Amino acid sequence: MLSVLIRTYNDSVIEIVSEIDQQCQQLDLNYEILISDDDPSGKNVNEQKLKHFETVSYWKNTSNLGRSNNLNKLIDAAKFDYVLCLDNDVIPLRTDFIRNYKQSIDEGCDVVYGGLTYDDNLPEESKRLRWIYGHQKEAKSIKIRKKELQYHVLVSNLLLRKSAFSFPIFDPELTSYGYEDLIFSEELKKKRLMVCQIDNPVIHKGLETSKVFIEKTELALKNLRQLIQKNKVSNQSTPLTRLYYKMKSNISLQLFLASFAPFKNIIKNHLLSKQPRMFWFDIYKLYYFAKYTSKK
Repeated sequence: MLSVLIRTYNDSVIEIVSEIDQQCQQLDLNYEILISDDDPSGKNVNEQKLKHFETVSYWKNTSNLGRSNNLNKLIDAAKFDYVLCLDNDVIPLRTDFIRNYKQSIDEGCDVVYGGLTYDDNLPEESKRLRWIYGHQKEAKSIKIRKKELQYHVLVSNLLLRKSAFSFPIFDPELTSYGYEDLIFSEELKKKRLMVCQIDNPVIHKGLETSKVFIEKTELALKNLRQLIQKNKVSNQSTPLTRLYYKMKSNISLQLFLASFAPFKNIIKNHLLSKQPRMFWFDIYKLYYFAKYTSKK
């Protein structure tokens, strides 16, 4: 019936495994939970506790495969046609999480995205940027997703029917961090596969510090530029790239780079503060993408 796939990188998965296992048992499902650790030396996963779950299989990869190939390995190992892809740092918002996905399976959906949400409580100051970004950019309501974001999905909470795709499902060349969700969403749009958008979110618990989040964003933007160069995604596929290439066609890009440069550190310090604004984060991303791209 259902293979639940959890990719991790040296992080504990006991909370999410316990919740998923309990919900599946309540429904008397035929299921399995597969966990692939992409850190060969990882020690934070309690293997002894995982052995208490009869339906769980856990392994460490012998080398770091990257997020896409780690997920491909999980999908290839899954014995059921329907696979539920989850990240290790999420937890279902509601106790009918698996029941809702089972209903989508019964309705014949090939791709189902349940959504992502964040805790309402303000986190510690060092993690504010990631929390605000999540609330404003990722936590889209079911109404907005159905009306405006038909093909928008995040792999952190995604149900797929394997037989609806050719293998590998996720791009094996994508080994650097960032924009795997965009590539997959673009593929869904290109193939016109129907995406069932449902109200079945997980809570993203794994908030990075603002400093780490900025570093990962910079890495992702470099990866985005490479993906555009390789024609993996269009240069019109994100609001940032659409704005950049529009500005590049006239003098406004050079004026922007010249005017932003003296304030770069001030804006970065603002993003590290307890009240960062998304406007300045978007501006910072545009500047970083433009500076990196202009070097090519």
